[in-house]
Amino acid sequence: MSYKILVVDDDIDVLESRRIVLEHNNYEVESASNIKVAREILEKMKIDLILLDVMMEKDTDGFTFAQEIKTNDKFKHIPIILATAVNQRTKFKFDIETDGDFLPVEKFMEKPIDPDDLIVAIRGLLK
Repeated sequence: MSYKILVVDDDIDVLESRRIVLEHNNYEVESASNIKVAREILEKMKIDLILLDVMMEKDTDGFTFAQEIKTNDKFKHIPIILATAVNQRTKFKFDIETDGDFLPVEKFMEKPIDPDDLIVAIRGLLK
């Protein structure tokens, strides 16, 4: 079975590098460079996991989109990996254990993300 992963990031280089890593590991990939396109993809396709950046057009786009997904009965079952450098850029220290209400995601990974660590995280969520 091939899983479909939606990668949402405003950096085209990140989108392409994630696509290469994921496709090499037999995942299907859909890419969105902004939240509007990500919403359109979610409405049209069955997505098994979302790999989501935080800081895009607005510094909180990823947080807002994650909350939107997790409060929507149609999509709340989709696991989300939040991939970001927000802790480095803002000096905030977000953690799923302490900020779970604000971060309704299954996994939080700091950029840069090691490709092997990413695959391990995805496999853990898609069992």
